[in-house]
This record gives sequence, structure tokens and C-alpha cells, in this order.
Amino acid sequence: MTLLNRVILTGKVVTPPRRHYRPDGSPVIQFPLELNDSEGQTDQLFHQDGPAQGGRNWINIVAIGKLAEFKPDLLQRGQHLMVIGKLNQRRWQTPEGKHRTRTEVIATDLRTIEEKI
Repeated sequence: MTLLNRVILTGKVVTPPRRHYRPDGSPVIQFPLELNDSEGQTDQLFHQDGPAQGGRNWINIVAIGKLAEFKPDLLQRGQHLMVIGKLNQRRWQTPEGKHRTRTEVIATDLRTIEEKI
């Protein structure tokens, strides 16, 4: 059986990406992508108590290597973007002993989307 881990998302960049470098020198960028649908139905499906955090759903996007060199001027707040990648979950323990989990998308392709008015 072949397993498939592929995600295709469209949304808007919430904040400009944070850039850092791995020990091998390869660049990494991280930024949150807002995922609301146009009618707000996503919030109602996943949050029984009503919309979470003002009706906003977002996920962290991580781009590594050559993809992290994506033109920074295109990744401004509010930019509509399509992200293709794979879902990843990281787990770690803080110095205080608390367990943390982060779900993110490791991008394999980033594309800007032009909105037509």
C-alpha cells in the first residue's frame, strides 16, 4: 500500500515570513497562512462553540532551501497564496517539562494568486 501525504491550500499570508538558516547554511522561512473559506463554514464545522479566535483558522507554512528564497516582496501580509506541500507534526518538550505539538505544512511549491475584482 502506498501512502500519500500531499496538501494543497490557498489562503492569505498573515505576517511576513521569519527567515533563519539551518546548520548546513540552507535558508528556512516560516509564516502563518489564513485558511478561511468565503462563507465562514469551516469555523462552524470544527468549532462546536462557535468560531475560534474571531473566526480565523491558520496553519504554519515552512519552506526550506531554494524554495525559501521565494521573493520576499511577494510574501507580504494579505498576499493570496497557493501552497503545495506535505503535512508534518513536530513534538518536543520545553525546558519546563511541558509537551508541545505543532502541525505545519512543509512547502514544496509556493505560488501567488492574483485576485480578480
